[in-house]
Amino acid sequence: MEKYIKDTALTRDFCKGQSAKLFKKVVESKEPLRVTRNGKDYVVIMGMEQYLQLMDKAENYDLRYGVKFYDKSRYNK
Repeated sequence: MEKYIKDTALTRDFCKGQSAKLFKKVVESKEPLRVTRNGKDYVVIMGMEQYLQLMDKAENYDLRYGVKFYDKSRYNK
């Protein structure tokens, strides 16, 4: 996982009111943040710009190779 996501936070950081600071860090660094819970990977937080780029890449891959990674209709409600 460290290959893709270098920075890590703990779920308790969000409980301590640090979420705004962590969100700002993600947006400014343009790098995703891995959040762990009880020592295990829990969620990944990424900026909207990076997310949209990732979805564009997945869609281009779909078009090129005919492989469906996600169903667009699920996310356009």
